[in-house]
Order: sequence, then C-alpha cells, then structure tokens
Amino acid sequence: MKKKVNDEEAFEKFFRDCYLRNLRPATVEYYKNEFQAFRRRIDKELVECNHKDIEDFILMSKQPIKITTINTRLRALRSFYNFLFKNKLIDKNL
Repeated sequence: MKKKVNDEEAFEKFFRDCYLRNLRPATVEYYKNEFQAFRRRIDKELVECNHKDIEDFILMSKQPIKITTINTRLRALRSFYNFLFKNKLIDKNL
C-alpha cells in the first residue's frame, strides 16, 4: 500500500471524522482499542500494512485468538481503511 500519511495523521483525520459524524464515545474507544491491539500484534504502522500483514494476523498461532476477536478487529480495520481510501489518503484499499 502506498501511503500518503503516517499513522498519527491518519488517526487524527479518522477520529475527527468520527466526532463529526457524532459517533458514540464507546464506538470511538472501540476503534482506538482495536487499532492499538492490532499494531501491537503486527509491530508496524497501520498505513504501511498490506494484504499479507492482515492474513498473517488472522493466521497467527503464537497466541491463539478467538474468531470473534479477529472479526471485531477486522471490522474496525475495514472502517479505517475505507475512510483512508475514500479520502485519498492511501492509494489502494486492502
């Protein structure tokens, strides 16, 4: 994925949009927690992730992750990457 912003800039824009859309504080916290947890797992900036990073996350076997946890995290990431792509902050959506 070719990035045009770093994680901090992307988060700032994404969460600004969340507040403008008047999302519940719990939803915003959910996004923050899921992004942080995913970054810890992959040890990489989210805007630098590619399809293989997502697949590796799903298949990680060091510590088994429940399917509901994986799906919850993927749902948050999907919202994030769709936002970045829609606003032309990344060139390609995962």
